[in-house]
Amino acid sequence: TTTAATAATTATQASSSSSSSLASASTAASFSSSVTNLFGQSAEVPSGSSSFRRRLGKKTSDENKDSWIYPAITNNNNNSTKSAGQSSSTSSAANADEDDHDDQAPKETRFATFRRSTEVAGGRDHPDPLCEPLAVRDTRPEPLTPQDDVRIHTRVLEEGLLSSTQLECVALAARRFRRRLPGGERSGFLLGDGTGCGKGRCIAALILDQWNRGHKRHIWISATSDLYSDAVRDLTDLGANIPCCSLSRVGAYGPLDDMKTNTEMKKLGAKKDGVLFLTYHMLVSARQKSAEAQNDPQKSRFGQVLAWLTKHEDGGEGLICFDEAHKAKNLDQNSKVARLVDELQRCCPGCGVLYASATGATEVGHMQYMSRLGLWGSGELTFDDAEDEDENNKAGTNNKDEESMGEEKLNDAAISGAAGGGERPPFENFQKFRNLVQKGGMAAMELVAVQLKSMGALSCRSLAFEGTTFDLLTVELAPHARSMYDASCELWRDMGFILETGIGEGLCKASQRAEFWGAQQRFFKGLVVAAKVDETVKLVKQALGRGEAAVISLWTTNEAVTAKAAKEAGDDDRFTDNFASGPELTVEQFLDRHIPVVDAKGHSVSWAASAVKGLKERLFALKLPPNPIDDIIDKLGGPTKVAEMSGRSLRYTRDATTGEVRAEPRKGSSGAPGGKGGGKGRLKTSASSSSLGGADSMDSVNNSENRAFQSGKKLVAIITEAASAGISLHADRREEANGNKPRPRRMICLELPWAADKAVQQLGRVHRSNQVHPPAFTCVVSDLGGEARFISAVTRRLRQLGAMTRGDRHISLGSADAFGFGALDIMSGPYGPKALGNVFTDLLLRDATAGNPPSGRWPGGGDWAEFASVALKELESQEVGVDPRMATKPDSLKRFLNRMLGMTCDTQVGLFFALSSHIAKLEEADREAGTVDNGVVSLNKQGRWGKLRSIEELEVENLCSKPGKTLDFRRLKLDRGLTWEAAVDMIRAAKPDEQNLQGFYLRPRDNAQSEALLVLRRRLRERADGAGDPQYVLHFPHLPSSSTLDSHTCTARSILNSRFVRCDDDRKTQEARRLWITQHRESENKCIHVQRQRRCNVPNCAAGRRCFQETMLTGQILAQWDLIQQALGGIHRTTLVRTALEDGRVLVGLLLPESSEESLKTLFAQREASERERLEALRQNKSLYGGPDEELAQEEEEWEYADEQEQYDDGFDGFGYDDHFGSNYDDAGGGGSDVYAARSNMIPSWAGGSSSSTEAPQHLAPARPEPAAKRPRT
Repeated sequence: TTTAATAATTATQASSSSSSSLASASTAASFSSSVTNLFGQSAEVPSGSSSFRRRLGKKTSDENKDSWIYPAITNNNNNSTKSAGQSSSTSSAANADEDDHDDQAPKETRFATFRRSTEVAGGRDHPDPLCEPLAVRDTRPEPLTPQDDVRIHTRVLEEGLLSSTQLECVALAARRFRRRLPGGERSGFLLGDGTGCGKGRCIAALILDQWNRGHKRHIWISATSDLYSDAVRDLTDLGANIPCCSLSRVGAYGPLDDMKTNTEMKKLGAKKDGVLFLTYHMLVSARQKSAEAQNDPQKSRFGQVLAWLTKHEDGGEGLICFDEAHKAKNLDQNSKVARLVDELQRCCPGCGVLYASATGATEVGHMQYMSRLGLWGSGELTFDDAEDEDENNKAGTNNKDEESMGEEKLNDAAISGAAGGGERPPFENFQKFRNLVQKGGMAAMELVAVQLKSMGALSCRSLAFEGTTFDLLTVELAPHARSMYDASCELWRDMGFILETGIGEGLCKASQRAEFWGAQQRFFKGLVVAAKVDETVKLVKQALGRGEAAVISLWTTNEAVTAKAAKEAGDDDRFTDNFASGPELTVEQFLDRHIPVVDAKGHSVSWAASAVKGLKERLFALKLPPNPIDDIIDKLGGPTKVAEMSGRSLRYTRDATTGEVRAEPRKGSSGAPGGKGGGKGRLKTSASSSSLGGADSMDSVNNSENRAFQSGKKLVAIITEAASAGISLHADRREEANGNKPRPRRMICLELPWAADKAVQQLGRVHRSNQVHPPAFTCVVSDLGGEARFISAVTRRLRQLGAMTRGDRHISLGSADAFGFGALDIMSGPYGPKALGNVFTDLLLRDATAGNPPSGRWPGGGDWAEFASVALKELESQEVGVDPRMATKPDSLKRFLNRMLGMTCDTQVGLFFALSSHIAKLEEADREAGTVDNGVVSLNKQGRWGKLRSIEELEVENLCSKPGKTLDFRRLKLDRGLTWEAAVDMIRAAKPDEQNLQGFYLRPRDNAQSEALLVLRRRLRERADGAGDPQYVLHFPHLPSSSTLDSHTCTARSILNSRFVRCDDDRKTQEARRLWITQHRESENKCIHVQRQRRCNVPNCAAGRRCFQETMLTGQILAQWDLIQQALGGIHRTTLVRTALEDGRVLVGLLLPESSEESLKTLFAQREASERERLEALRQNKSLYGGPDEELAQEEEEWEYADEQEQYDDGFDGFGYDDHFGSNYDDAGGGGSDVYAARSNMIPSWAGGSSSSTEAPQHLAPARPEPAAKRPRT
């Protein structure tokens, strides 16, 4: 993280590093001073003149290429910018505090905090500090060259309309959009920044960049229609005079270009060019659902969008932006949204594609729609030179005949790819990519983000969590709530018995068992949420008393089940005396739907009717709690006090005079009931719903409620799934301009969503950019073990989300376990299934090997044997097979946790304690063995050698040189010792010690000379009463520091009672210096036994040794994952490592066991020999194809480059780039073109291919491929 000094240095360098690259290299000097003055005049973002805004979107006579932004870091600002960036990202590892045992020192962080980019020059500091995982932060893409431009006028930077971090994202994405994939499609970019980074501003800037490149039609697809106003605002803020319209307001079907009189389409002008905004729901809307109608603009919205986008170019033009792109993640399940998102990309190969989502993929299968990232596919990415045709004409490149031009571009593409300017996709297809990452587990997922960052295809910053707090509040169920829960368990057991009886007699279907278990899970989940309502209301009132504003996150509203019940109930008093109960209605509807009281012939089944009647009477007698959302609003003062942002069309309120519960349509702003009311009960559901006018009206109501909360009119907000994206509920600084003083926000998480992406989206509502106060988060959980099912599900997915989109499984919410779920997280790690097997064994043997509970007694008051007897009966009633051998099967743990919800409270508590205890024991065993997979770890602090003082790179040995697949062995020297000079500096900088025990000591040794050590006070958090023995830390010349002495905590008393001799005069100090230097020198390669003049018979003994040598594998690891996995004998035992070197560079890679190096060399040598044999076969049969063979040309260039390449040091990280990237960035026409690679099935089988044909196929000339819409779909 950035230290205070670094932050100050970075701030002072901002103006100089920004100004020096606002113009092109030829005009940088003339622009520098004027821009510096502009930045110095105001710290706030100026609005910009209206004349400037009108001009930005138009090509005027004085706007030439010198007016664009050229963000490359030049020699003039290279050193200052990089030094600032390195200090911010490596300080936590390289400049770590010497005293790791200081409780008041900042803990090690996994991310870097910054306000400026290290990749570009220009732009002001970001308004709020951002953070990025260290592994991704230290992975650098290819640097921008002086020719890389962002076609936005430099005045955008002069007026502070783009921050430095936003400029980096725009510059990298614009460069990606100039590249083409092997199939001819423009490349894509994943804008994975979280809330507060300004994704909307980046999207608008990229549209403006593409507009100024001559692409006049763009698509902006987002989650909800109310985000249209945000899109227009972002474009307007940049001064972009680009027309924009909303498809939802167009109304009519048919070609958009033919709508001359449509009010909305008139916004695009006579040419109908501009930005078309729509939602994913609108994208899939159609008059007809047939496949034939899909592309017809008269019958489908998709057809309208496609026809408009491809009007001028068959393959489309401009930019397709998938905002909230995670909506398309279910392509493997063939969801309609995902399918049409994929189809739109296929039909528009000429459009660049921007995937904008902070939660784009929780699982590797979710990435399938991101086909433009270049992670899979054959061939290389090349630069598109179409947009620079004018420069090409000036250079004379278009005077060559087509054939020679194509051949030259083919060779240029191969050479530039070999030189590092372009990437060869690591995987041939998505299936191979998915299979490999799934087998590689979490470590492989983390490498995906690192790989994308190295390709310059990813941005994954997020708003720093500085000042935010996360609290976990455990609610102990009251006695009456526990009795209600246990009675509900008995009710569900009897319902299960009735269902099985009905199945046995043919009255019910066997498939209804699945409905039974699903309904049971919904019932108990709702019961658990309702049990936490009173504590939540208490927390809200406490927050309001502290001057905070509260936001309650609740995922479900139960609207569907309550609306259906109300419609069928008529004037039932249960619906007028109190709010409906979601769990109660769940049981009632299950009984009515799945337990028939008449047989197939219509005859009454008396036993079934009697059973259903009895079950309902027991159900109503339980008096289950009311619907949480209605109960909370009622207890906090009603709709006039609470802003509800949900998808409900109706809300239920209690009349203050009569106490009667009424249904009424939701209204905005005032929060007062509107319309004529819902009448008695809930009979007016459909009429009231229709009066709101559908989704757009719901969005308007939510916007109105949002405004009431943000302005301070309402101090409590409650949000559900429908309002978990796109809205802002933070303490917005802009409200101060309106005379409002924003209160600090406290979000109370009453119910966590199932999906990790939705959890991140929901929590991000109160933590956004430009906030006056950082928010506080409180997650409320019950003391029931069954709730761990829901918490564990979301935490596991949060880790996967962090791994896939951030490169670190531990930082989805800013830290490894922000809320402190700890033992509640059962499913994230690999220990759950094995621990479950151990629990089953303990139950069967009546022997508790997990240990005793904290109280010493198991739930129910007996010992483990008594508890096991009760637990086995309940497990049997829940149809959980207690077989240790079955516990490790897929979904066994999830099934166990699901069924545990239907067990009594005591049984849940006992089983959960046993399960979590076994998990802790298994993890501790792996930790002692050094095999715990902790994700991306810092080698400087978390290695098995303890904290390292320095790491030095000794040599680099190349393993693979093929472009896009480079790998290197890096020999590292690890030093954990402390020099005498450093020790003296530490004692001089130490705070005064009241006990006067700090200083150098001599430690006498029997039969060996004394050894020197340094004692420093350990700075603990002081106790309120001042009690407690002061503690100390021991520092040695050859070992990491330690807070223990003779296996006990090192205290003042233990030091005074030890044999230590205080160096309190010059003679003793000089003796300590001599001994320190001697031991520091000898411990470099000698164990402690040899240092003490003893005999050591242990080969390579490492005890007491100061230095070690290790080998780190760096480079394109993901692309070679299969061979690495084979060499290591199981990649799950390998951890991704980050290390800061002594010279300031940072490496990211895998730490290799010594035995695996030769295996890797052998495997790569075998693969290289096989590929060379195949290349030779292609050479020998080249004449068979009647012309130059593309595949042969590419491979010859690659192997020629690999053979001649010299070892080089990239100077940044293990996922670096070559120094020869420039050849692929020639705007004058030397760039690559689209290449058709020869397919393997065109090669005869005897030549290494798969074709059985003996005739030579016709040669394909290297020309621009046809648009996807005209090519046969494969």
